[in-house]
Amino acid sequence: MTDGLWDALAEWTDYDSAGFELGKILGVFSRDQSFGGVKRMFWTDGYPLGEMLVDVLDRMAEAGVLVRNEDSQYRWNPDAPSLSLTPHDNELRNRSS
Repeated sequence: MTDGLWDALAEWTDYDSAGFELGKILGVFSRDQSFGGVKRMFWTDGYPLGEMLVDVLDRMAEAGVLVRNEDSQYRWNPDAPSLSLTPHDNELRNRSS
């Protein structure tokens, strides 16, 4: 069992596994649910629950809480994001650094 999403996504994690971990933390899936039993909801286009969980991961990446790479993998942002900043503020900050 993980302590939280920061623990589950400490390393780069494929989008489907990351969505599954998020679902377990949110209580969508039980802690003893296996990924094999639900993986189709992440691999099937138009499956609402799988899409919603990945959308949440994307939004967390936009906010700077997670980092997403070009391989659709996520990990917890090792740099503490400023949660008081808007995405526009973050973009401006990144341009100036």
